[in-house]
Amino acid sequence: MKLRFPTLFFLFLLLAGCKVNHLAEIQPQAYRMSDTTVVAADLEIERMIAPYKSRLDAEMEQVIGRAPVTMPKAKPESLLGNWLSDLLYEQLYAYTNGEVDFASVNYGGIRIPTLQAGPVTRGKIFEIMPFDNLVVVVHADAATLRQFIDRVAESGGIPVSKHLRFEIKNGKAQNITIQGQPIQEDRIYKIGVSDYVANGGDDCTFFVDKKRTEPGKLLRDAIIEHVQQQTAAGKEIRAALDGRIKVVQ
Repeated sequence: MKLRFPTLFFLFLLLAGCKVNHLAEIQPQAYRMSDTTVVAADLEIERMIAPYKSRLDAEMEQVIGRAPVTMPKAKPESLLGNWLSDLLYEQLYAYTNGEVDFASVNYGGIRIPTLQAGPVTRGKIFEIMPFDNLVVVVHADAATLRQFIDRVAESGGIPVSKHLRFEIKNGKAQNITIQGQPIQEDRIYKIGVSDYVANGGDDCTFFVDKKRTEPGKLLRDAIIEHVQQQTAAGKEIRAALDGRIKVVQ
């Protein structure tokens, strides 16, 4: 069996570790690896991963949808933020048989400032949402719901689906409606977010001890599924600014 350079190197470390030496007995020695040895090892590793890289590149370059207009990320609402939060609501509605009142996407989790008009590849969705965050539905009482909406208001606007509407005045939320209705004090609201937020990220520690529904889907996969479903139905990637969050004086 032919041992490759990395195998020989780690075998050397293993054998060296089997000998017990006293500190006083150890003599410093220098081991030099030639540049050609290192280059040969690098080339061997590249050769080994080349088939996988080619396959991954082809998958990432696959066009799965099309955006007719450029969609920027901004506050208090934006085309990109509205699109992502609305599609999260739709996907969670399907995953949970309707057990969701509205959805929200972490603003900092959207990792590109703009989705350019034109073909949208699978790789572009990875650029938008590179983290392996799961989608969850948090079960929140009215007090916790208000804490979350105030957190959105304090931040100047986090993407929320069209089912939540409110105004921001002096960093506070007012005139809040969910599904067209004011907050009901005796209700438990189902809020679709990422597990990062549900676990207290983005200063949402009030969610940590709340009951949650976990469909077992990555947020990124939910986005890809939605785009593919829309494309199969002959639809493009679209969003609108509808005043779901307004800053008032």
